[in-house]
Amino acid sequence: MIRKMLPAVFYFISVVVTGQNFAGVKHIDKTGNHSESYQSLTFDGAWCWFSDPRAVYYEGNHRRTYAAWVDSYGDVIVGYYDHDAKKIASKVLEDNFEIDDHDNPSLLFMPDGRLMVFFTKHSSKYPILLFTMKNPEDISSWERKELHLNDEETYKGFHSSYTYANPVMLSAENNRIYLFWRGIDYKPNYSYSDDMGKTWRKSRILILPERIYNLRRPYLKIASNGKDKIAFAFTDGHPRNESENSVYYMYYKKGAFYDAENNEIGKLDGEPVKPQNASVVYDAKLTKQKAWVWDVALDREENPVIVYSKFPDDSNHVYCYARWNKKSWNNYDLVNSGKWFPETPDGAIEREPNYSGGISIDHENPNVVYLSVKRDSVFEIEKWTLEKNKKWIAENITKGSSKNNVRPVSVLNADEDNPLQVLWMQNTRYVHYTDFFSSIKMNLPSPKITNPFNVDEIKNLMRQAADWQLANPIKESKLDWHYGAFYIGLEALYETVEEDRYLNEMINVGQKNKWRLLNHIFNADRLTIADVYVWLYEREKNPEMIDIAKWVMDIHKVRTVKADPRYDKNNYRFEWWTWCDALFMAPPSFARMYRVTGDSGYLKYAIDHWWITSDYLYSKEDSLFYRDDRFFDKKSENGEKIFWCRGNGWVIAGLARMLNIIPKDDPSRPKFENQFKEMAHKLLSLQREHGLWTASLYDPEQLPMGESSGSAFYTYALAWGINNGLLDKAVFEPAVKKAWKALCANVNEWGRLGYVQQVAGDPYPFYENQWQVYATGAFLLCGKEMITLLNNN
Repeated sequence: MIRKMLPAVFYFISVVVTGQNFAGVKHIDKTGNHSESYQSLTFDGAWCWFSDPRAVYYEGNHRRTYAAWVDSYGDVIVGYYDHDAKKIASKVLEDNFEIDDHDNPSLLFMPDGRLMVFFTKHSSKYPILLFTMKNPEDISSWERKELHLNDEETYKGFHSSYTYANPVMLSAENNRIYLFWRGIDYKPNYSYSDDMGKTWRKSRILILPERIYNLRRPYLKIASNGKDKIAFAFTDGHPRNESENSVYYMYYKKGAFYDAENNEIGKLDGEPVKPQNASVVYDAKLTKQKAWVWDVALDREENPVIVYSKFPDDSNHVYCYARWNKKSWNNYDLVNSGKWFPETPDGAIEREPNYSGGISIDHENPNVVYLSVKRDSVFEIEKWTLEKNKKWIAENITKGSSKNNVRPVSVLNADEDNPLQVLWMQNTRYVHYTDFFSSIKMNLPSPKITNPFNVDEIKNLMRQAADWQLANPIKESKLDWHYGAFYIGLEALYETVEEDRYLNEMINVGQKNKWRLLNHIFNADRLTIADVYVWLYEREKNPEMIDIAKWVMDIHKVRTVKADPRYDKNNYRFEWWTWCDALFMAPPSFARMYRVTGDSGYLKYAIDHWWITSDYLYSKEDSLFYRDDRFFDKKSENGEKIFWCRGNGWVIAGLARMLNIIPKDDPSRPKFENQFKEMAHKLLSLQREHGLWTASLYDPEQLPMGESSGSAFYTYALAWGINNGLLDKAVFEPAVKKAWKALCANVNEWGRLGYVQQVAGDPYPFYENQWQVYATGAFLLCGKEMITLLNNN
């Protein structure tokens, strides 16, 4: 049998340069945006490229794009973007499943609009899991089924494990569902179901290369017309193990397998297909350059189109495009995409040197591919279109990015009018498939805020700010006060939009850390995260969430040593609330514990120690707090008292949070309300013309710019005061709106809140591009109160 071989272009390889284009291509430079400016489907998600479809558009009662991923905690998640509501929803299918991007699910819609989701662990005996929607287009409830499909009796003695899952439904075969995975002997296996997944045939090996070494494993990509044909593109094995890794093609139709020339090469349920009997798309034996397959699709005439990487060496990954013209394969070398994208640790040898940025075919129009190529040291996403003149047009989707953008996937069933065509991973960190932190981006620009007093736009801006912050972590522990303050803001966002991805992030932090607090438990900063745990307990009713926090607070309660609020010259300064920030960090945690347990001892401790600190640091003359006693006599550069913006922000935000919990009939409440009102009126008088507050409240000339973190806390507290009847709306609302508008202007197109003073204890310079997690938390608190204020209007 004669096999079609490759054009001569593959036999002569010139010196390759990263980003060098080989195909005739016109690059449209005035396209593309920084990757951070695109919306995130999730701030934490990753996938491999051998389980597909990863993203599918479905139009029933809703118009939605569905996708699935695994996050950095090992949760397996399915979600969607609703094109009409402009909202994102997600659902955790398996919690703490496995931290491995090979576990990403694949998606298949049933004729009645219910989604089937398939996934498994990486090279494990763990079975394939099938989740099926209980109701059409509803991701909230699922039926779970374990598929033990490997036929260990027929293939007795062979290695048995599961990796990947690729489902296909053929309408011409009464909607038979075929499922392909890496199974027995590490070979591509398949099974099928004739009753919508209720029962399955035991597995058969699909492809069997010569066993020249143990567990040789062909890599497989699949496409289908959804009616009667399944296309397969595959390799000899893994390029790490194969010096001559070729690419092959075959297809299935009506019970048999065929090569590209329609010669039958195998039967369904028969002997495995040998690669040498399939059509050779790329012959590495001739070029001496190994390859790895990335995607396969069928054009309108059902001719196969295949994309793959080939490797002159491991540092040069050349994307190739192959198309069958009914007689031979037309192959194009597109571009040298650069080397692998994983971040190899210093001094280490890269474990996955053949992890290219990735290339994906638009299955609705195979003349279009989306690829990740290294441009100016960063992997960017580009759209390449093959024109009728056989020339390529290249457009930037991302450009000038600061993070690698990799593994694009074209959305299945998205026609050319669909605005959402491609999703990809934006890596904050990717060291290995078990060590990653990535976002899933959509080619939808983040919505621009045109009216900061429109409720829907505020919600969008809150999401954007949270998503950016979650995708850009800081080095500090997620149990310390920086993140505690942020998660308190994230609570407010969740309560506003009720989108589970935000709730799940906080649950994951608790689970990963076993609901512990950091050491030095008397330090107020260690108690901020306890507030988050108690908030979660209020919703989940899981006692494990608060057991340790409760134990810590009980130790506080039984201390008999007299509290000492001095900061300077106090060796025990961090065992008491000796700095004003502590009034945000600790008292509300105790108050919230009181609310969920009914134990008034927690509230009493919070109230008593609030006033010990307040009596020492609060200037009744100024209605403001000194940061700590070192500032009692200090003066600014211009001779003014030093009252620190964010320090007083912590306090008045803490007052609002305490007043949310202190009962109306508690004898201490009037005192709290009075202090809140005193501070509010003082802060109103200190608001500057630009709408915000300066880092040194009494000395605006020292640092005249508005500081975002303190201003966000003030705006939150003042809006809260209006919403709860403590402040005169006519007096305070104009100031609140002015401040909110100015804060919104400090959020850039990525969602990053700038002009944030870094960790400090007094005023010092800050800049437009400086940000911090606690500032974003304050902004989210503020956003929720602004929505309440506007809705009340």
